[in-house]
Amino acid sequence: MRPDVRRMLVIQAGNVLLLAIAAVTIVMAVDALTAQPTGPPDEPDAGGALATISLGGALAVVVLAIFAYRWTARGERYAPLFGVLGWAVLWLPLSLTLGAASGTPALAYLATLVCGAGIVLSLVALGSKKPR
Repeated sequence: MRPDVRRMLVIQAGNVLLLAIAAVTIVMAVDALTAQPTGPPDEPDAGGALATISLGGALAVVVLAIFAYRWTARGERYAPLFGVLGWAVLWLPLSLTLGAASGTPALAYLATLVCGAGIVLSLVALGSKKPR
């Protein structure tokens, strides 16, 4: 396999991973939003503003991931910038949903590692030659 084709596959795998993680975050945020009206009234962490922020942020990341995927497929030079922005925006919704879902803030640190690795991958792809 040629190096430029391999580089394109790695970039697109990062874009698909961004889209998949954003989709899981959307599912978790919708679950938290539906837990508020249907859950017990004494549960303080169910739903609320944090789930709404997570849902809105994850929807924005889905749009950025689709742009990154399509622009990379067309061979646009600055397409990985959408990936960098998507990983950076995904950090807040992912850390909120992981922290709320697990009940412990320790799992929210996983969001920092995942999003940091995605940003590094996208920046390396941006610094490389044109993907086409």
